[in-house]
Formats: sequence, C-alpha cells, structure tokens
Amino acid sequence: MKKIIIPVLALFISSCASNEIGHSKDVNQDEIHQGYSINYDESRNETEVIAFFRFAGPNGTTLILNEPSKIELNGEVMNNVQSGLGSYYSKSVKGKLPDNEYVFAFSDITGKKFENKMDFRNMQIEELPKEIKKSDGLTIHFPNKPEGRKEDLTVEISDDSTTVSEVWKNVVFERVKFPKEKLDQLHGKVKVNIHRNGLLELRQHAHAGGFFSSEYTLAPREITLIE
Repeated sequence: MKKIIIPVLALFISSCASNEIGHSKDVNQDEIHQGYSINYDESRNETEVIAFFRFAGPNGTTLILNEPSKIELNGEVMNNVQSGLGSYYSKSVKGKLPDNEYVFAFSDITGKKFENKMDFRNMQIEELPKEIKKSDGLTIHFPNKPEGRKEDLTVEISDDSTTVSEVWKNVVFERVKFPKEKLDQLHGKVKVNIHRNGLLELRQHAHAGGFFSSEYTLAPREITLIE
C-alpha cells in the first residue's frame, strides 16, 4: 500500500537540504532563512510547532541561535533540538491548539526582530457515511468553510491492495467530491486519509527569506464500498 502523505519534518528536510549544524553568530545575519510550521496529527492527538533557521536559503546549514538571538512563540522561548535532522526549535502540545493567531518572533544577534503572525484554524469534516455506493462517489463536507485560506487538500483512499488519491489546490469551498472513477479501483472496506496543508511566504524576513507551513492530518476513517 503506497503512502503519499508526507510528515511535516520532510517539508523542512528535503533530499537536497543540509543537515549540518552551524552557529548563528558565525554567519551574516541577513542570510538567515526562517521556516515555521504548525502541524496537528489527529491519530496522535498532538500538535507540533517547529522553527528552522538556515544559512543562505531553505536548503542551507541548520543553525543554533546564539544569545542574544532567540525564537519566541507567543512570547515563550522555544527549545532547541539537535538530531540527525540538524538543529531546529520545537514545541509539542497534547491535543489541538485553539483556533487563534500565533506569533513567531525571531531576534538575531544584532537585536533586529522579525515578527510574523500566523492564523491557524483546525480542520473539521462532517461524519462520513458508514457505506456508500461506488457509483455515487464520496462527498466530504466541511462545516467551517475555509474561505480565503487557499490551502491544499489531499484525500487518499486505500483497500488491502490499492491506493488512489485526489488533490484539490487552494480549497476555498464547502465540500469536495472524490471521483467515482477512482473508487472503481477499490473494493470492500477502505480507509480514508484526509490531509490539509498550506504554505505562505513570511511578511517579515531577512534577505534570505522565509515561509510558514501549516499541516493538519485527520485520523483514518473507515467506510464500506458497495458495488
């Protein structure tokens, strides 16, 4: 069974990105690239907030922030983590973050501050039916219309041997319908995986730029397909 939904850290650590660790005091402060992510995984019921700093672009050397440089989330200093992925800053929260505006404030060693506000909203769907006719297709309804959010939505449906998927770009509507032609490739009981992601450029950043990524992954739902 092919899995296409990518964990949040993979967005920050691509195959061409460096996992080496450097120190922010040793680099040109204008060449520090900022990367932020808020990720909720319903299966683990956990939200992970991540901040990456890289030298000379999104694939450069990961950085440890040397004092007085720091990264704060809503006024709270984030903790540094060093691993095989390099250096990053992380905060894990059990359960969902409240629907709210979250402020990432990065200060470099010169005291220059970059403050970026991120509007994060949890994804909700109406309960899926226990069974559907394949000829009807599968319609997924959102009780809270994501108007203006322009995030991408991936729906992946799998039986014991086959996985089919559909991606909707810049979702700003109240429902999506999974194509019945793809459901024809599946049989019996299936698992439905639903994943939402958004990517935005930061408003405040140094010359090297920066982005914000939001990720929301629902726990798999099970339905039965009727021929």
